Order: sequence, then C-alpha cells, then structure tokens
Amino acid sequence: MSLAGGDEGLAGEFVNSRIPRTLSIDLPAWRRSDAARVRDFSFRVGRLRGDHGWLIGGLPFDPARSDVTAGLGEVEVWRLVADVHHPIHLHLVGFRVLSRSGRPPLPHDAGLKDTVSLRPGEAVEIITRFDGYRGRYLFH
Repeated sequence: MSLAGGDEGLAGEFVNSRIPRTLSIDLPAWRRSDAARVRDFSFRVGRLRGDHGWLIGGLPFDPARSDVTAGLGEVEVWRLVADVHHPIHLHLVGFRVLSRSGRPPLPHDAGLKDTVSLRPGEAVEIITRFDGYRGRYLFH
C-alpha cells in the first residue's frame, strides 16, 4: 500500500485511490408532491410471544406478512418513528431522507440510502419509488 496517492495494482502500476468530492450526481429527483401516499410507521419495543421484541405499527415483525401494497412505479413518503435506537432498512429500493424530526436532514443523510438510523423519539421522513421489481419488498 502506498500512502503517497494510490494502491499498487495487480500488474504493479499505481492507481489513484482518492475519494472524489462528489460521489454521485444522478440521484433521483423525487418530490413530496410526486407521492401517491404518505404512510406512518412506528418501530417500538413490545411483548412478542412472551418476550420482548420489535413491533412495527404495533405488530411483531413477520417476513411472511405484507404490511404495505404499493403500485409499481409509485412514489411514497414514509414517516418513521422509534422509541429506542433502531436502524430501519428497506430491501430492493433506495430512498432519500426528507427530514429528521421536522428539521432538514443531517449531513450523513445525504444521498440514496437503504438504511436510516433512528434515535429514541426521533422521526424521519423518507421518499422512495417502487420500481424495477414487481413483488414483495421487505422492510424492518
């Protein structure tokens, strides 16, 4: 490894390993006004089969259950809130963070995400588009 600007490649040549200032400029331009609907989800600790576990909207997480039906190509805004620190992950789609507890997103919220971390009592609004896949999208 070279500290002076690059890693040695397989053939012995050096390649530039600097991180560019802008990682991507082609982010989706979804707007709140594009949303077909707004959904609210609470992620809370609760009783689950006689023990403590995670509840989504008051129900225990169940990968076999469909909690949401979205049309292919639809844009949705989701408002997420948690009572304890909890990362929330959507499979098969990327999303953008619109707000965090009613304020602008934090610097680490920039870009396209598949996971957002919520602190106790924090609320986050995200926007996504369900396209490219016709079927079930898991979130937890």
